[in-house]
Amino acid sequence: MPLEEELARIVGDDWVITGEKVLLYSQDAFLASSGRPSIVVLPGTEEEAVKVLRLLFKNGIKVIPRGSGTSLSGGSSPLGGEIVVSLTRLNRVYKVEGFEIEVGPGIANATVSKSVPPHLFYAPDPSSYIVSSIGGNISHDSGGIRVVKYGPTYSSVLGVKVLLTNGEVEEMTTSPLLNPKSIFVGAEGTLGVVLRARLRLFRRPEGSKTIVALFNSLETAARAIVSIFKAGVVPSGLELMDRNSIRAVERSRYRAGLPEVEAVLLIELDGTSEELKREESRVRKVFEDLGAEIIIPKDKEEESRLWSARKGAFPAMATVAPAYLTLDCNVLRAKLPEALTKIKEIAEKYKVYIANVFHAGDGNLHPLISFNPNDKESVERAIRAGLEIERLAISLGGVPSGEHGIGIEKLGVIKDYYNEIEINVMKRVKEAFDPQGLLNPCKMLPDPSCKPTNDYLRVMWEWD
Repeated sequence: MPLEEELARIVGDDWVITGEKVLLYSQDAFLASSGRPSIVVLPGTEEEAVKVLRLLFKNGIKVIPRGSGTSLSGGSSPLGGEIVVSLTRLNRVYKVEGFEIEVGPGIANATVSKSVPPHLFYAPDPSSYIVSSIGGNISHDSGGIRVVKYGPTYSSVLGVKVLLTNGEVEEMTTSPLLNPKSIFVGAEGTLGVVLRARLRLFRRPEGSKTIVALFNSLETAARAIVSIFKAGVVPSGLELMDRNSIRAVERSRYRAGLPEVEAVLLIELDGTSEELKREESRVRKVFEDLGAEIIIPKDKEEESRLWSARKGAFPAMATVAPAYLTLDCNVLRAKLPEALTKIKEIAEKYKVYIANVFHAGDGNLHPLISFNPNDKESVERAIRAGLEIERLAISLGGVPSGEHGIGIEKLGVIKDYYNEIEINVMKRVKEAFDPQGLLNPCKMLPDPSCKPTNDYLRVMWEWD
């Protein structure tokens, strides 16, 4: 029996995609690469997902687990011929109990937040939270605005139910002997397929306060970030937008009336009324000492509009560029002024337009590098600028990826960060869980046997 028929017997004819329609799954939000999957299958229940994956593993077929396709590193992009297993229909809330919620991998981040009691909240909130799936968030250890106080996805995963390539389903919870988070969170679907997750909820704080600071210097804004923490304040959110990102936002549907200054800092404080009063005083002093103009939103509507502007900065780039690369390297907060100065120099060197908008509280930089996808030279300049920025972060004691994962985008800089021994250890872990190399091939670890699908990936990977 042909494979398509076997899959259709499990999930139904409507949920097996072949022919030209598979091109809808040829890439994710990482636009520099695309490939053609051979088949796309969308199981509708956990049981169907297990049957589908067991069938594929039994036949030695390479599989790409996929959620909503919002990966910015190519983590769910096929390189050609793999079968994509989309888990978006596994979007149930199984239970909410105490400070925990149990969900399927296909549920959207925003839906998780809407599914909890009003006195609780789910902390991780990546910019794509409206559509990004929890399975993808777990696979890439996504973060968002609240990372600085509440941690990334890793901090909110209490347990996972995983299908391994040997066909066994394992329910893993944190124990003294095994922490499943250390294995599966951030593994980008290369070790097992997450079928269900138990997530931690936090008690909603008594109140919150947003403060906006306008700066005439990007470097001064960067110094303010360091000073806020030196003042003993740990905000629930601290975000920076530079002139270029402000310009993009104010041309878009996300406009919030921000002036075109060199930099804007958005800070959110939360806690009791006394805590808010104390921390607001400290933050105001930092901003005033550095000559910033301070704006306090007049109501919740204005506050919401300002945060929507920040979260809309990525899609807003479409107003100034036909396409862009999104980086997510991390540096120490103390290194932010130096990093931003050198990013400006890199933009000039490669003659590219870079907008900086990022999670300032944890030093998670998001330089957005514009390019023309129809101009080979433009794309290559953007890629080389991105590689130099990632290596800059490493040279400053940072890491090449903070929350978007390695995927295929950062394979070329892995050896700049990890030594040979560390890479070999990771390869051995991969071999232990996936000895045939069936799960999400050519992601996370450099592999010369993986062939670039275009010249742009060849530049990124720097091997033939």
